[in-house]
Amino acid sequence: MKVRNLFVGLVAATFSAIALAQAPIVIKFSHVVAVDTPKGKAAEFFAKKAAELTKG
Repeated sequence: MKVRNLFVGLVAATFSAIALAQAPIVIKFSHVVAVDTPKGKAAEFFAKKAAELTKG
């Protein structure tokens, strides 16, 4: 009985991990300054680098 419960728990954990691994990660970056300010430039750089490293 204990072995069966352990097996069921491991299977459930495995499927949960697989489901989480397939979910997309969404990062929202908010700023209220113009694009030509340091923070605006940093936000644009971050978006460009994130798109490049994640392949879109």
